[in-house]
Amino acid sequence: MVNVQRLGRIPDNGTFFYFRGCFINNFYPGIESATRFVLEKLGVNYVVSDDQTCCGTPEFSSLNADTVLTCLVGRNSSIILEKTPYVITDCNGCYSSFYVAEALMENPQVKFQTDKILKKIGKKFEKVEVIHIADLFYKKMSEILKKTTFGLGELRMAVHYGCHYSHVDGEKGLDSVENPSFIEEMVEKLGGTPVEYTEKTLCCGFGGIQQTVHKTIAYAVTQKKFDSLSDAYAEAIVVICPYCLNVLDKYQGNLLDVEMLENPIPVIHLSQLLALLMGAEPKKLGFQMHRIPVEPIIAKLSPKET
Repeated sequence: MVNVQRLGRIPDNGTFFYFRGCFINNFYPGIESATRFVLEKLGVNYVVSDDQTCCGTPEFSSLNADTVLTCLVGRNSSIILEKTPYVITDCNGCYSSFYVAEALMENPQVKFQTDKILKKIGKKFEKVEVIHIADLFYKKMSEILKKTTFGLGELRMAVHYGCHYSHVDGEKGLDSVENPSFIEEMVEKLGGTPVEYTEKTLCCGFGGIQQTVHKTIAYAVTQKKFDSLSDAYAEAIVVICPYCLNVLDKYQGNLLDVEMLENPIPVIHLSQLLALLMGAEPKKLGFQMHRIPVEPIIAKLSPKET
């Protein structure tokens, strides 16, 4: 069930800072193009800054130093607050970085070291209101429906939320950790058929850097995910995280390369999906970066009756 308190903290109007993730910029720029397209179609006022840096998740995961994350998030939050207290992001890693850093700052030693380091560059750690793009789109669902020119044509669509999103729980999370369902609700309203599958909350297999250091175990997790998706006859997978898109898409590509996969399932980010339904040109949404073609999704789209 959707957290009404959390939904109420997402402003209806005002200015948002669009925090652009490194992974999206370098691997899936089409996600950023799609997010910007949807925001502009909805009339959402947003700003960006070239002074923004990486959120800190890659460094934190590999170096395991708390102050690496808190200092990077603190520096970014200072830049953000020069423009607005509200942040939107279309990356689960960026989303969780802010909340993990906020929790780490409750440790007096971490706070002392972070404040000391940031002071040297004229910055300080301050809290900002971080909103995942999926949460914002859910709140604006009625407006989205008015702007869409296509429906999903009863496409059987499975949702993968991703660990870094789901683990931000309590009053900060929009939905249940154990069984989130708000994106399935969106899929249904958009004319698709939400698919329930047993491993919905299972990790994609990336696991921070586990796919690099423990490939066999990581790939086994991904395979378990796909076995569940296949058993549910999913025709497409919608994600809200570029890392998860990369794993679920490229894993299938690897299997295709060795002729171990017959029926791949296209993977698409929620921003890309909504942009398609709002009439964006597919060639501008970066689908050429996907290993599994998304044409089966596009072919299913049906023009809305006017």
